[in-house]
Amino acid sequence: MIADEAELRKAVELARLIVRGAERGARWPSLALILNRGARTRKAMRTRKRAGAMPPIVTVIIIVAAVVAAALAAYFIYTTTARGVRQVSLTVIGQPTLYAVNKTAVELRVTFKNDGTADVDLTGSIISVQTKNKTVVQFTSPQTVAGGSLKLAPGDSVALKYTAEAQLDDFPDGAMATLQTRDGYQTSFAVAKP
Repeated sequence: MIADEAELRKAVELARLIVRGAERGARWPSLALILNRGARTRKAMRTRKRAGAMPPIVTVIIIVAAVVAAALAAYFIYTTTARGVRQVSLTVIGQPTLYAVNKTAVELRVTFKNDGTADVDLTGSIISVQTKNKTVVQFTSPQTVAGGSLKLAPGDSVALKYTAEAQLDDFPDGAMATLQTRDGYQTSFAVAKP
């Protein structure tokens, strides 16, 4: 510790000497002479060189930290890529059509195909259809038309029917409809009347 303080004092004295020389208009060659010698004694400055390498435990800790950091980065990249690649993509096949079941109920028949890379569950899904007076009617309780599952694997398709309490005359031909699943996936399409 004492040697470090002595070297620090020498560095401060050297800096002061350089500033004084610069104020007097000294040239750089005389400063080079000052840098190569002691500030007051005009002796060559001692430099302390430390011999040896890092202790082995420090090397091991650095290697372990690098491996852990690389593993965490690889895991983060893998999970975000896997999550981004597995997506739902529902498309409507054919023309979704509204049918009057009776005077107070309307049925919507639509066929969906899963063109994505993840499964989609249509159980509990809702289709909202806009009426002539700009209100929204919700069609609920999806049922399969020809049997099958409401859970679509990638590449599967299913024909469904939804029902709502409304009159067929409330809806314009080509009304906009939006499907929303319980998982939050949405897709929009137009519906027709027979």
